[in-house]
Amino acid sequence: MTDVTLITLSYNSGIHTQKCLEALGRLGGNPVIVHADNGSTDSDLDALAGEFPQVRQIRNTQNLGFAKGMNQAAATATTEWIGFINPDAFVDRDWLRAMQSAIDAHPQVSIFTALQVDAERPEVMDGAGDSVTFFGFPYRSGFGHPIAPMELAEVFAPCGAAMLIRRELFERLGGFDERFFCYCEDADLGFRARLAGEITVFVSDAKVAHIGSASTSVRSDFALYHGYRNRLWLYVKSMPLVLLVVTLPVHLGLTLVGAIKDTLKGKAGIVWTAIFDALGGMVPILRSRNKIQRERRITALRLAKSLTWNPLKIATRAVDHRRLP
Repeated sequence: MTDVTLITLSYNSGIHTQKCLEALGRLGGNPVIVHADNGSTDSDLDALAGEFPQVRQIRNTQNLGFAKGMNQAAATATTEWIGFINPDAFVDRDWLRAMQSAIDAHPQVSIFTALQVDAERPEVMDGAGDSVTFFGFPYRSGFGHPIAPMELAEVFAPCGAAMLIRRELFERLGGFDERFFCYCEDADLGFRARLAGEITVFVSDAKVAHIGSASTSVRSDFALYHGYRNRLWLYVKSMPLVLLVVTLPVHLGLTLVGAIKDTLKGKAGIVWTAIFDALGGMVPILRSRNKIQRERRITALRLAKSLTWNPLKIATRAVDHRRLP
């Protein structure tokens, strides 16, 4: 593959960024590689640029967030395909070749996502695409499960840690929603793409070792805040009205249960600020919803079939793949 731009965005990602760029440099196919940085203070960016002279560097003076930082870098791309790679994701040498094979086999598909392997436990999955439950909670499909043989399959949405998307589609969708800043922005992009009639294909042979939350820990206040806020925005923006009405009690009930649990853990300030901020920012989200639903190209029933309904799969974050048409 020669017509692809691969972008990684760092923010105080330390030595992971160097390892990520080393892995990208080992790929065949001569991709354009872009490293954007969101004002990191833990790295010598001049030294990094000197070590990787073939990598296009973008330096921001402040943390723009994942969504805006990636959009900014993607705007510099002129290739047919854009790839987004987390700085704590280290692609396998054959990652791009596997992606190319999947593209050749399914030329009508515009989004592909990779198999993420736990960097510290290579026998365990970190994710096999993103799933979204029937009540609007996104999760990494297969997270924590043993790696098993898998075929090319349809998944609900790509995981932003390692994905490819046609530039034309990314631009048509308006890129990542910058209001999300960080967290759920990949599921949001995939949700909007699905409503526009697109699907995401999971490529099991495209492997990437992923550390996960290297810049922000999984249960940090930052992650907790953006998780609660953005999950509600994701749900309200894209869920068709008939499904929204039916599933709203479940969504709100489980959000409340989670909020109570985190409150008992001493996180009341973060959790309830996030929820009230989500509600306070709902007007522009509703405006976006009107446009998304007005331009929707699939029925609510078709969308419902792509959501995860199985309670056991939801509880265990099990793989929820669909056979490709």
